Order: sequence, then C-alpha cells, then structure tokens
Amino acid sequence: MSPGMASRTLILCWSCVLGVLGAPVRAEPRVDPVLPAPAALAETARDPAAIARQPVAVIDLTNDPAVREVAYKLLELLASHAELAPPGVSDGAALVDKLPPDDELRIADARRKLLSAAKDLAQRSFREAAIDAVEGQEALWRVAPRAALTLYADLELALGQSRLGEQKDAEAREAFALTLRLDPARTLDDRRYVPEVIQTFEAARAVQPGLGKIVVRGTGQVWMDGDEVGAAPGEFPALIGRHVVWLTGMLRETAGKEVVVTANRPGDATILDGPLTRPQKVVRYRVAFAEAQDRAKRLDAMTALAGFVNVHDAILLFAVNGKILWQAWRDRGPGFSEVRELPRNRPGEILKSLVPPHPVDLATGVRVPALPPPWYRRRTVQLGVAASVVAAVVGGYFWARYHEPDRPWNSNITGFRSGPGQGP
Repeated sequence: MSPGMASRTLILCWSCVLGVLGAPVRAEPRVDPVLPAPAALAETARDPAAIARQPVAVIDLTNDPAVREVAYKLLELLASHAELAPPGVSDGAALVDKLPPDDELRIADARRKLLSAAKDLAQRSFREAAIDAVEGQEALWRVAPRAALTLYADLELALGQSRLGEQKDAEAREAFALTLRLDPARTLDDRRYVPEVIQTFEAARAVQPGLGKIVVRGTGQVWMDGDEVGAAPGEFPALIGRHVVWLTGMLRETAGKEVVVTANRPGDATILDGPLTRPQKVVRYRVAFAEAQDRAKRLDAMTALAGFVNVHDAILLFAVNGKILWQAWRDRGPGFSEVRELPRNRPGEILKSLVPPHPVDLATGVRVPALPPPWYRRRTVQLGVAASVVAAVVGGYFWARYHEPDRPWNSNITGFRSGPGQGP
C-alpha cells in the first residue's frame, strides 16, 4: 500500500470512529417507529434515575403469622419486579420476621424466680428465697420499665420477707419501702401474710425519709422506680433509701441497676451503653411505629424508620378481626393511603399503587417505559469497538509501510560460505 493510500485509509477509519463516538445514546421507546418520540422522552430515557429500581419496605405491624406470610410473598415479588425492589436483606427480614422474644423470656425467667422464692419462703428457706428474688430482679434490669414494674415489686416484697425471716429488720424495711415506691397502692392481705410481715410493711409506709440525689452516668432516658425523669447523664432528686434505675433508648439496650441514697452520699447509677446490631435497631423502629397511636406520632415514627432503612415507599400490613389489611406510605403526598383489605390470594395487586409513573408519548398517548439503551448503543461497547478499530488501523498502517532493507544480489547460489577460508 502506498503512503498516500494508507493515509487516506487512516483518515476514513478515524472518521468512522468519530461517528461512532459522537452518536447519541438513547433508549428505544416502545412506540410506533414511524412516529417520533418527544425530546423530553429521550431525556428521560437517558436519565439513569429513570431506570433505577425503587426500594419498597414491607412492614408487619401485628407480628401475626398470616400477615408475615403475606409479607414474605411481597418480598419475593419485589425481588423479581422490573421497577420495584425490596430493601436490604437484613433490613427487610427485620421488618417482617417474628419479633424476638427477649423481654418475654426475661419476664418468664423472673416469674420462675418469684415462684421459687415463694416456695422457699413456705419452707422457711429464707436465704435461698432472697437469692431467687435478687436473680429475678437482675433479669428485669434488661426489660422495659413499664413491663417490669409490677413483677419487680413482687420480687422486692419477697426479698423483704426473706430479710425479715433472716432477722435483718433494717434490710426488710428498706425492701418494703422500695416495694411501695414501685407500687404505692399496694396492701397486704392478712390471710396470706403473717402479722409480723404486715406490721413491718406498714411501718415502712409510715416513714418519711429525707431527700438526696442520684447521679446517673450513661446515655438514654432515665427511669427511676418506674417513672421517666429525664435524660442521662445527669443528677436527679431521690428520697433516701434504695431505688432501681433504668436507662432506655431507641438505639441502646435497656439496662438497669439498684442504688442506695444516703443523707451524706448520692446514689451512683453508672450504667454502660448497650450497643445494638443493625437488625435490632430496625426492630426497635418497627416496634415504635407499631405502638404509635395518633397520626402525628405515626408519621414521625414512619419517617424515622424509612430514613434509617433508606426507602421512600412502604407497604404496611396488619390484621383486624381475622382480616389482613394493608396501607401504603410514601414520603411525599399524600403520605399514608387509605386502609384497604388485602385482595384474596393476590398480594401483587398492592404493588400497582407504588409503581413509579411512566412518561407518555405525546403523539400516541401511550405510556412508554423508560428502558436502558440497547447493547450496541452503550457507551462502553462503543468505546471498545472504537479502540479496536484504532488499533487495527494503526497496525495496518505501519505494516503497509514496513519493507526489508535492500540486499546485494549474489549470483552464486550453490551454497553459502560458513566462514573465512571455507569453500563448497
């Protein structure tokens, strides 16, 4: 190939390459090819956000097996949906799985300890009864205060009886005083309790102790003897005597301890933070939303949950009188939709209300799904083809111009001399 021809070939190939790179990348809309799509439609097709799948949270609000089954089905449908998607795997499971029975297990353990303490008291095994009562209370330190309060008072009353049986009268009065702080209206039936216990219990009620304080170190909301008193860290007024303090919070493990306040020394409630795993945090948000009563609190709880799991839409499922109901939510108008009954055996119908709107071809009035560009119009494919063409052209150009240097003609073709002085 002559240099001129090679140069012209190279220029022609470069023109082809520039034509490929300069070609616009746009989706092929599903419309009649003889009708041009509007320019705005092409812009929508080029926008990556238009073809991104939209994550949707599915939330079981009643912890009901039938509701949970529907929730699992919806997650399966979302996983294979063209435009919608489930949230992250761990988040999605935490929003629909059976709620962990941590508090129920601890409460059940505390109840067993109370029954054991009562049996020990009946057998006058006072030391063993005291051990059971204390162990039951320690289990309740990790239970939400409102759920633990009455049972904690029962255990404290058993502890007071044990101390009285051990002839530790001062400790018995302190235990009875804490029982009354936890349950001020409590009285003792003389058909169940011996006179000595009733007299000591009423004597503790009559005492008017002085005022001291408790210093709480840690983070969370402070609950003192079952009442929420503020945020930690901080100092809080407290009567002289024994108290139980809990720290709670949305994103921390509930924890508590008992402290003693004296006239000369404040009670020290140093309670370490209890970090939660991400699924535990999601469960906390889910429970907070399920327990929210009025509309404003529901909206705040739902917004917090959606922000944590990073979704803008959700399907809420719950059961009422054996019927499974659902409600949609989105972080834009109208927010919560009206509550509807689940279509029988057709949970996929719920998803139709959450599918993002499609652009409409103004010429035909047909909804046009935004599709990714075909493979031959993808920029990565075009760049790869262009690079291959450039490499082939450049290589061909240099190959065409390459020639071996001229060699002198040797008329003697009978052989080659291998060295000086050597003949055929």
